Amino acid sequence: MKHILFIQPYASQVGGVDTVLLQLIQGLDGTRYCSFVMLSSPSVYAEKYEALGAKVIYGPLAVFGKPTDFTYYPRNFLMLLKSVSFLLKLVRELHIDLIHSHKMEVIGANLVGKWLSIPTVQTVHELPRRPLIAYKFVALLDHLLNDKVIVLCERSKAMFRWFNKESGKLEKIYNGISVKHLNQANQGLSGIQMPPMPQGIQPSPPDDLRQQLGLSPQARILITVARLSPMKGLEYLIEAAARIRPIKPDLKFIIVGDVAFEQEKPYKEKLLKKITALELQDTVFMLGLRRDVPELLQQADILILPSVYDIFPTVILEAMSMGLPVIATDVGGVPEMVRPDTGMLIPPKDAEALQKQILAMCSLDYKTMGNNARRLFAEEFTQEQYVNQTVAIYEELWANQKEALAEHA
Repeated sequence: MKHILFIQPYASQVGGVDTVLLQLIQGLDGTRYCSFVMLSSPSVYAEKYEALGAKVIYGPLAVFGKPTDFTYYPRNFLMLLKSVSFLLKLVRELHIDLIHSHKMEVIGANLVGKWLSIPTVQTVHELPRRPLIAYKFVALLDHLLNDKVIVLCERSKAMFRWFNKESGKLEKIYNGISVKHLNQANQGLSGIQMPPMPQGIQPSPPDDLRQQLGLSPQARILITVARLSPMKGLEYLIEAAARIRPIKPDLKFIIVGDVAFEQEKPYKEKLLKKITALELQDTVFMLGLRRDVPELLQQADILILPSVYDIFPTVILEAMSMGLPVIATDVGGVPEMVRPDTGMLIPPKDAEALQKQILAMCSLDYKTMGNNARRLFAEEFTQEQYVNQTVAIYEELWANQKEALAEHA
């Protein structure tokens, strides 16, 4: 059995990397691979990892991202020394066969892998931003310290080009999600069989959410599922809703999500005040954090994601799997998820463009677009595809390692 050590440097409360890593660990064959997850501090996701059979370890991890203060880099250089020492001991004790780090700025486990001749993989969850030279420098470290570097979309590859030459270690793998939440009505698309909804999860009656919010059965629901963060561009959605209400009062906007960090609370207050100032209390509804997102998506007509910055938002995959067309901003890997026959793209920070595309989609046969989105999801974005492509990289590296050892024997 192969032992894999996964590195997740941030103690998240809202998903992101953890959501993707959970999908990977869940999809691994437990008879062939044993998973270990190293976190920098306790997280609500630790229990989820353990429920999948992974062993969770807490230890020092050094990150070299955007500095938060003048002591950021000195602190992390010291942390790097502690991290390498801790990981050297850990990797030997657990007989680790491969190290897979998540986030491009986490350094340490890949150094240990090189030191001990253990294959290393790094998944980059970032996009190039200013100053680009800083991102290219960190990308160069990832290139030098890893055997393979996984990117989620084409735009991330720009960080791995130096002097017109691209890293030969890059592999693009789309994130994928489980289709186990889909009901039997989702089966049979292009011959692709979707598993039935498991016991205990039943499709919600189509009027549940409308009843809860006091909406008419004819109201059309445009749903947004996002963290309440400035990078999600929700103020532009509210402005678009204000423009649309006099024209299409039957369109209702649902925002699902909450803040993840204390510093995001003023942004939430700003959104609430904006809804009140524009008198949109009967048009825009903020539901907060919900655990029934699949059921809410089932009752919606269109997904809207007005992000200013995003790389590969999982909620788009969730919506596609439910047969929803998508209107989203042209950022990160979104254009690789939202195709012309499954949704519409708009520039970020543009409420007018968002308004026009919403009205345009509502005038079309958007249910057909939703069916196309569901078919595309099944063809390219399932958990099985994501796991199989990642495992293929692991197996390739182990085969290369075995061949190299044989040559030196």
